[in-house]
Amino acid sequence: MKKLTVLSASIAALLSTTAIAAPVEVYLEQDVASNAADNGDYVTEAGATIQTSEDGYVNIAFDDQGYLAAGYGYDFHMSDQVELNLYGELSKWDEGGDALAEAVLTYNVSDNFNVFGGYAYKRSESNDSDIDHGINSNQFIAGSSLSYGAISLDYTYTHENSDGSKDGYVHIGNQSFYTTGDYHTNQHEVVLSAEMDNWKPYVSYTYLNTSDLEDQYNNTNKNDNIVTLGVAYQF
Repeated sequence: MKKLTVLSASIAALLSTTAIAAPVEVYLEQDVASNAADNGDYVTEAGATIQTSEDGYVNIAFDDQGYLAAGYGYDFHMSDQVELNLYGELSKWDEGGDALAEAVLTYNVSDNFNVFGGYAYKRSESNDSDIDHGINSNQFIAGSSLSYGAISLDYTYTHENSDGSKDGYVHIGNQSFYTTGDYHTNQHEVVLSAEMDNWKPYVSYTYLNTSDLEDQYNNTNKNDNIVTLGVAYQF
């Protein structure tokens, strides 16, 4: 397996598509630049990937804004070069929660380079009884991973289409958004990391186009540039 996916520039995204080399990997990351940071909310996130079998793993993530997620993934080795990763996740935040199902196919071009593509379906629900709260979203995923010695560079593109819901909330990355109908987003995420014994420091940059959405800071059609610093440790 190669990597999980933080659609917020998170290591969770980095861990769901990259094979973990140890039974447990924990991470801690800090949002240092974003629309949220511009409004004084510097999000801190932590989590873990726990290998439950040779090909199965559990992911857990939470942040200081009330976000909590837990998921399970499994890798199917279809050939020496092709892997299929299936992943399911349940998450919650202050305004509601999500159910996510994802399938990602990875082609290992060489020992240090791969390309991948996949599809995910997400169902979002709101806790607010005063709004129409059901939102169905389709996500299309593509990207690549390149390593050179101890250095790795990962890129993930995610396009999301939603059938929308009048006066509903949706959670993307570390932020909540408000929608009055159908919407779409485009996200580009780049993660640069380095292996140092059992440590893996990393920096991620995410460009998020949030067309047709308004965030909790009343930013409408304002794109987000997110910079995150983090470190992971393998036991």
